[in-house]
Amino acid sequence: MTNPKIALVSATALAIEPAATAIRAAMPESDLWNLLDDRLLQDMEQPGTISEPLAARMDGLIETALKGGADGVLLTCSQYGSRADERDLAADGAAVFSADGPLFDATVALAPSTVLLVASLDAAAADSSARLQQAFDAAGIATAILPIVVADAARPLSVAELTGVLSEAIARATAEAGRLFDAIVLAQYSLAPAAEGLRSQSPSPVLDGPSAAAARLRDIIAGGAR
Repeated sequence: MTNPKIALVSATALAIEPAATAIRAAMPESDLWNLLDDRLLQDMEQPGTISEPLAARMDGLIETALKGGADGVLLTCSQYGSRADERDLAADGAAVFSADGPLFDATVALAPSTVLLVASLDAAAADSSARLQQAFDAAGIATAILPIVVADAARPLSVAELTGVLSEAIARATAEAGRLFDAIVLAQYSLAPAAEGLRSQSPSPVLDGPSAAAARLRDIIAGGAR
């Protein structure tokens, strides 16, 4: 297939560029399409709680992408991941992935005994930790997850600054734990630009959502899912 159309469905503009960068790296020939509703997070009564009207809004964006001929759809907001998880590939005719579904699959595949989960927001750390733990439990893998919140990473930073802030926080967490973690997971797309720099510094595998999702989309599209 030439020029596959990939729709990025986002609840915040901050997640778009990390996702787009990963898609372009995995599929340079891809045609990117951005669908953004920047009130999807603001309109939540509390983080992670999706009302029926909000679920319908996200579902509507997904349907718009599919009806518009998208060969793959990626939700870049982890808190709406359940709307992607409920999709059916055979019925849709195209893969619809949650922001961190492929990331969690890749992490579980490592069968790590310890995971350091890095976030810049308390809500993201709690939500991602709980759902990653569910993935480990479903796979029957005993894993200890340590979430850390790096509040400074929530500010607009250059890639070098972001990498430095996260590197320092990871080093502190590792020192406090007294051992290396078997895997380091970046829980938000906004942290993904630092992934490559962290990989060059860390002996532990560093996983990020955009790269994992882009690889899965590439493989499914190459396999002729649509």
